[in-house]
Amino acid sequence: MNLKGNLNLTMKQMNKKAEIFNSPLIEKLMAERDLKQTAKVKKRMMLAAKIGDGIKTKGWKKKDLAEALNKQPSEITKWLSGTHNFTSDTLWDIEDVLDIELISLTDKKQEQVTNYYLTVSQKPEKQSSDSIIINNLDKLIPTFSLNYEA
Repeated sequence: MNLKGNLNLTMKQMNKKAEIFNSPLIEKLMAERDLKQTAKVKKRMMLAAKIGDGIKTKGWKKKDLAEALNKQPSEITKWLSGTHNFTSDTLWDIEDVLDIELISLTDKKQEQVTNYYLTVSQKPEKQSSDSIIINNLDKLIPTFSLNYEA
């Protein structure tokens, strides 16, 4: 078979749709997996992907990152596989040379929401000493803010 024939055969194989494969062994392994460990693996993969994105953003290759961190290229390959368990120092070094954030040590600011409920009723005939009558709604929120205690 000539080169063109081999190329056509390869293209046919590549265009073949993925087939669903089930086996008792795969089903057993999936049932026995540790969900906490699975979550850790997922986070390691996301970390590896973020480092890979940082390398691409800088226009670097794995070799460039290895040189910047005084590491072997094989170690960078291991990092990008998503199986490496990093030390915090290594992650901070990677952040520094790639100018990305991998670890966030600050808490995300949570927005405080305060709900006010207003009931509208008939205007009282007499104003008591503890009631406030406001005809302009723009003055309503500042009035509540002054009288509100958390």
